[in-house]
Amino acid sequence: MAKKKPSNQKPPRSPRKKKRWLTLVIALALVGMFAALSLTVLFPLTRCVVVGQTRYSAQDFADAMQLGDQTINLFRADIQALIEQAELALPYANIISAVRQPPNALRLEVQEHSPAFAQQQGDMWWLIAENGRLLERVEAPPQGILLLRGMPLYEAQPGQTAQWERAFTRAEDIHQLVSALRESALWPYITGLRVSTYTLPDVIYQDRIRIRLGSASPVGGTQEHNLRYMFLLAEQVLAHLNAQNPNYRGVLDLSVSGQTPFSPMLGEWEA
Repeated sequence: MAKKKPSNQKPPRSPRKKKRWLTLVIALALVGMFAALSLTVLFPLTRCVVVGQTRYSAQDFADAMQLGDQTINLFRADIQALIEQAELALPYANIISAVRQPPNALRLEVQEHSPAFAQQQGDMWWLIAENGRLLERVEAPPQGILLLRGMPLYEAQPGQTAQWERAFTRAEDIHQLVSALRESALWPYITGLRVSTYTLPDVIYQDRIRIRLGSASPVGGTQEHNLRYMFLLAEQVLAHLNAQNPNYRGVLDLSVSGQTPFSPMLGEWEA
């Protein structure tokens, strides 16, 4: 009697295995559907939670980001673009960090910009933060604030970075210059800066002496190093001048290496 050949057919799956596969397929489909909905319909970004001291409310930030005027998904939102949009609309706001907070919020850590400079434009004054951000226009500057003089502001708008017409000066140059001044003995006596066309701003000392820095590169090295060197030199020269006459008015020119000429000014004086 001939033996039967073994069959090549696989044994049918048991109902239990079929059920497992069906459950797995359904689970994966649900996960995929949830992921798709999470990036589209679910988790709409509609509000802000604000941490820190600020004059603006959470709703002010939400309105500045136009969260109520457009459908923005929490996980697909361009956070940096929203921050820039909010800071432009709310000039005093300095957003340190932004974290997504499900199901529908953006958690903002906020600090306030403080006015560091003031510059007159017409019969009003612009208040400017130390990083160069234009804050607002006021009728008079606060007491003790540094006054910026010289070149007029160019297309000034709140929230934007200050620019000057045809000026060599940039906001970051002023920030670095002031940082170096703070470390010098001159700082308590500095009353303003005069923005220049071709050089760094001149530094106004006691509203009577203008310290000319040029490009701040007469001794080589970095600009920060050169500024510190020049302010140290200015301290020594001014100490000598003040010992001779504490009411001297004029220009102390530090823009030429190896020379520290002082030109006294007689008659009318504009700091």
